[in-house]
Amino acid sequence: MNNSLNKFVKAILDFCFFVGIVIEISVPLILSKSVNLVVEKLGDTTEYAKILDNYPFAIVSIMLAGGAALVILYDLRRMMKTVIEDNCFVKQNVDSLYRMGTFAFIIAGIKIIRCFVYFTPAAIIVAGVFGFAGLLSKVLARVFDRAVSYKQENDLTI
Repeated sequence: MNNSLNKFVKAILDFCFFVGIVIEISVPLILSKSVNLVVEKLGDTTEYAKILDNYPFAIVSIMLAGGAALVILYDLRRMMKTVIEDNCFVKQNVDSLYRMGTFAFIIAGIKIIRCFVYFTPAAIIVAGVFGFAGLLSKVLARVFDRAVSYKQENDLTI
């Protein structure tokens, strides 16, 4: 089987994971500067000015959501490795899908809670996307779990 697409996707996930770690570490250093630039350009009547008013909450919520996103990327990288090895129906992937669903729900929850502190339309969209991704991941985990069971039964038959 041609693995070039799988390897390309794995490389993208690796890149995103390591860039994500750098961004996660730098959030406290760059958030206030970047928000100040936006506020200077657009004025302090935008929702971005509210980030500065709630700066400690913004840092914590962004870093918690970022950490959860890094866990999701880590699990996706592990899953792509099994796809490249042509051994994707394994219990490890079931566990990864369940965990990714849980962390997607955590991101959605953080974004919903954030809306009560300071509202941005993007937070609702992100919460909806990650809520749906969490549901999809949990369903896929069940599908993979059944596939793993069938594979194990088949392996025992041979």
